[in-house]
Amino acid sequence: MEPFMGTIIPEQKRHCTILIVEDHEGMRQSMRKWLSSAFEDTDFFDASTGEAAVELCKHTRPDLVVMDIKLPGINGIEATKQIKKILPDTKVVMLTIYDVQAFQAGAIEAGASAFISKNSMYHELIPTIQRLIS
Repeated sequence: MEPFMGTIIPEQKRHCTILIVEDHEGMRQSMRKWLSSAFEDTDFFDASTGEAAVELCKHTRPDLVVMDIKLPGINGIEATKQIKKILPDTKVVMLTIYDVQAFQAGAIEAGASAFISKNSMYHELIPTIQRLIS
């Protein structure tokens, strides 16, 4: 009797939703284009304020949020706290130009899964997102 040679099913890519929160439109659009080339089976949404991000999260229920810390209105740390209250399983990656330990502590306390300096974003963001959504 020959061994069963079943069909190998390729690993399924999981559909994902990512919200980009950045107040500078050019940076937001550039980040969306860059990330969409790395994460093809992903829906992207974006917001320019913390308040808009919280409202958008209620409707889009993203798997992951890329959140700038310095935003008009409520900052990224406060927005993260509010998002984590309504969507505790959503991962948040905090981005900032400031590589200051006080921001890292606040981001972690707010529920962020990762903290990345914008200076190292192009080396660290994609691998961090891959790790968090896998």
